[in-house]
Amino acid sequence: MAASHETVQAMTWKQARAEAVGLMAELPPLPRPWRIEDLCTSLAERRGRPLLLLELDLAALPFGLWYFDGERDHIISRAGTTGYHRDHIILHEICHMLAGHNTAQAASAGGGMASTVIEAALANPHTNAHEELAEAFATVVLKQARKRPPGGDFEQRASAVFGAT
Repeated sequence: MAASHETVQAMTWKQARAEAVGLMAELPPLPRPWRIEDLCTSLAERRGRPLLLLELDLAALPFGLWYFDGERDHIISRAGTTGYHRDHIILHEICHMLAGHNTAQAASAGGGMASTVIEAALANPHTNAHEELAEAFATVVLKQARKRPPGGDFEQRASAVFGAT
């Protein structure tokens, strides 16, 4: 699956969504109730290597970053980001991880966490297609994770009218 978007510079939302749905097959079942930490624990077990969630407050950091140090996966989000936005950032980075978008490993020794994060970001630029896929993946997973069983008649009608199913 990773090869198909490597050569494409841009994709439509429909293409990105279709590829994102395919990548969702690599996820363990989504936890109920939803907790991103539980999903990450299950995913780490499935992949057979630790997955660390870290928060940093770095001006040079985009909203999030994933890198593999040779032993562990690291997903970094900007400190202070919470709720849906934090979950979306982490899922965006999980997509990069599952799709194999990074081509270089970040060294885990040297100048500390900040320099490791900056090195990882510079060593692993993403194409527009990579970013579109990651955005679609995060959106689709969160939609599935937050989906609730249908309620009464009113909720079912509203869901059908507004497409919330």
